Amino acid sequence: MWNNITGQENAINKLKAAYKNGKVAHAYLFYGNEGTGKDAAAIEFAKLINCTNIINGEEACGKCGNCLKTAEFKSEYFHFITALPAGKSEQTDSDPIEKLTPSDFDTYMEQMRMKSKNPYYRINISNANNIRINSIRDLINKSYLSTSRNFKKIFIVSEADRMKQEASNALLKILEEPPKNSVLILTTSKLNTLPQTVIGRCQSIHFEPLAENLIKEKLISIEEIKNSYSNDEITLASKLGFGSYSRAIKLLELGITEIRDNALKFLISILTNQYSDTVSIIRSTATKNNKDKIKYFLFYLNVWFRDLLKVKYSGSEKNTGIANFDIKERLNNFINKYPNTDIFNVIMILEESEKYITQNVQLQLILLNLSFKLKKLIS
Repeated sequence: MWNNITGQENAINKLKAAYKNGKVAHAYLFYGNEGTGKDAAAIEFAKLINCTNIINGEEACGKCGNCLKTAEFKSEYFHFITALPAGKSEQTDSDPIEKLTPSDFDTYMEQMRMKSKNPYYRINISNANNIRINSIRDLINKSYLSTSRNFKKIFIVSEADRMKQEASNALLKILEEPPKNSVLILTTSKLNTLPQTVIGRCQSIHFEPLAENLIKEKLISIEEIKNSYSNDEITLASKLGFGSYSRAIKLLELGITEIRDNALKFLISILTNQYSDTVSIIRSTATKNNKDKIKYFLFYLNVWFRDLLKVKYSGSEKNTGIANFDIKERLNNFINKYPNTDIFNVIMILEESEKYITQNVQLQLILLNLSFKLKKLIS
């Protein structure tokens, strides 16, 4: 039901109107920042299209057989495509799911279960770097099969920007010659990386960043989160989410206060030449090769320096837009103590460091190199 989607009134209204007017397009492109509900809305739209007990002509009932099976990812009319690791003995016409190793298959099934339980959940499968060409070929084959009772086959390609050129070219087949009873929905947070040939053949719908108060309301509405985290932690996560509900959730799960405390201690150790402390923080942050932890550690440092920019150029009396709202005094003290810091280059270095995470560079080495570079840029 549409009330499961946080915000996004404009996008939802467009989808409602398309359904009510009998003008559901053969292909959609849902684009916008990560964690804004693109997949969640696509799943809800899939329910609506095949619902047998429509409410008010524009909303899925959520109770009929089709709605329940779609919600559980068990409907023959619903297919969710995501990035997968390479399978064993994979051929050009292999079913990509069947060819997964037993371990990868178990992980895939668990991730699908998590996604069906929470449409805002971001799928995470090790070594699943790309949407495989065989996944697209399988989609094409299924899209041209006939269906009973005039139900439509819905295909959601999540994070479509993870398709390589070969997969994108294959997808053009059903975009140029759309099957009669199929609807394709691509979702992406990186619109500019998709080929124009794909973008131009889809009806595009933009998903806006979520308002901070909407993220906080949704977090508080979940009993498990409300009981597990303090109001201050939830408020901070809502701010640091920067319009992304999934990012706010991830920050809470990883320990938002611990990430912030370690990031600031990291800076202090560098600036006070406490090298043993720097190494200790690097080791604890990179423990168990946790890429997410490193990613959000760097993300927080980026936020800190962006806040410094706001304080520096708007003045301490006008820094209401900062993310670190509860430690404004520390931002002011940093600016006063290190007024000649090259903040713009620091931010560039942080963004460059984050890219190394996906390139299999040793995580401790990323942070160690960063510490040397920060030492030179902060003065």
